Amino acid sequence: MARYWIYLFHDDVAYSYYDQAEKIVQLLREYQYQPMLKSICRKQIEFITERLSFSRLELGLKEHFVGTVEKNLERNMFVLREKNEEALIIVQKRRLLLVCDYPSLTERIFQTFSHISPFFFAVDLYFHHYQWLLPVADERKFA
Repeated sequence: MARYWIYLFHDDVAYSYYDQAEKIVQLLREYQYQPMLKSICRKQIEFITERLSFSRLELGLKEHFVGTVEKNLERNMFVLREKNEEALIIVQKRRLLLVCDYPSLTERIFQTFSHISPFFFAVDLYFHHYQWLLPVADERKFA
């Protein structure tokens, strides 16, 4: 099962750190695993990421995702379905959690987010794999 954190960065941060994504991942890793640094890292993450709008995400998903998009406002989540494949997206204030068992569906969801904004950044739950979600599929590092 694939799980990814997805963040939406401010455009100036994305431009500045596009070639230095490992620095962003280091900050996210420290936030997750270093209790002593958690409050400092949280402030830095809040400064460089955009607050996520459920309605903006819903509009973008419905416009760009080929399958069906169902929302659950009580749980702040979307369920995306395409053919017999399903993925779950949990919306938090400054990040999304994507849970999906299908690599091809994960890739299509990444492409969908890249059409919503070129400043989305995905990192796996263990902070080993990461990438900017760009519209060009050849630039992918993982799926």
